[in-house]
Amino acid sequence: MNAISALDYFALARVRSEAAILLDKAAAGQLRHVAVDLSKFGDAMVTVLETTKENYPDLQIPPYGLWREFETGGYDRWSALAGARQFETAHDMLLSAADLVVLAAVMQTVTPAGWVFVDPLTQTKANGRTASCLAAFHMFAAGSFSNAMSDPYRVDADSLIALDSPELAAGLQWDADQSADLLEQMRKHLKRFGEAMSVRPDLCTEDDVTRAGLMVLGKVREAGGSVDLSSVLETLMEVLAPVWTGGASVGDVGLGDSFEHSVPQSDTPGAIVPFHLAAQEMAYSLVEPLAWAGLEAEGLEQLTAPADDRHAALFVRTGVLNFTTADQSLDPIDARDRMVEIRAVSAALAERLADHLRAELDVAAGQLPLTCILEGGTSRAGVSALKKNGQETTKLQELLNPGAVFWLPFGA
Repeated sequence: MNAISALDYFALARVRSEAAILLDKAAAGQLRHVAVDLSKFGDAMVTVLETTKENYPDLQIPPYGLWREFETGGYDRWSALAGARQFETAHDMLLSAADLVVLAAVMQTVTPAGWVFVDPLTQTKANGRTASCLAAFHMFAAGSFSNAMSDPYRVDADSLIALDSPELAAGLQWDADQSADLLEQMRKHLKRFGEAMSVRPDLCTEDDVTRAGLMVLGKVREAGGSVDLSSVLETLMEVLAPVWTGGASVGDVGLGDSFEHSVPQSDTPGAIVPFHLAAQEMAYSLVEPLAWAGLEAEGLEQLTAPADDRHAALFVRTGVLNFTTADQSLDPIDARDRMVEIRAVSAALAERLADHLRAELDVAAGQLPLTCILEGGTSRAGVSALKKNGQETTKLQELLNPGAVFWLPFGA
């Protein structure tokens, strides 16, 4: 295993290929925990098409990303914040937006059961991923992560490291006593985030300031008018992989959202399946800030479908994805293998669905990129599936997070 560089596991080609191999094995009945019924694939396509037409009847679909969460309730929170801040340059705006995107993705973690976040501006109530994003946004807007009182809209490493539990509890609207353990885990998680940036001044520091968005701004300055998102993602992973603990490693290097699987999936040494869910959320969510700054995002087609509970729920609900050991109590290794199989097969199915959908509509990938299919159809259909049956959702989320990894954002 050590013959392979850790950076090889950050490559998007490996993310896609390992998931596709697991899907092929599932379709052939060669996985222990997951089975696939491709005869139901048409039902999933119909669901996604109907969901897309319901949400975007004119088919003017924005990119997939965290900005949709910041617009929950029909209120464009970022525009209001940016209008008040009046950034002096496009790069200043991009730096702040990238700070927020990275922060919000990092804060996608396990949360207290039944947690509801109440937006202090609109009184909108949210849970799950939306609640995490809104909490991150409002703490960001309040300057909780800034070292400069005159410039609150930033994420500084030193502030993340020094953040205390009372401020974090207030910002998240968590009960400090009832959620003490999760609160402490979140505090440590954000501290690791700050420390990970601090040990990479070459990528995160400028003029003695260490900020999350500098990882992105550095790539912008290198690239000129267009930015390769796959290159940005590799930088994000290189810096932030140590933040996401509990996964696989190569030597002393943690691989972030990557996990061993007991049966090798390819002819490479070791059986590590990478996902990089949070890091890819960051990359997807940079498309719009780059455009606002007058820059073009390249390499978007290299990003993969999210290996998350939404996509698993979509394919379970439509009968494409089935579990063969869902009701069995498994040892930790088997439970991990089951989680890997569910996530990998769900992500690969989403990409296959995207290909079939384009063929059905007779459009090229450039006309209907994966990011729009995710936003318009698969992700939204997955949310609907999660809401329809609480017991099924709870069970699915328990399977996706068998308990060894704090930060996996499935709420189990």
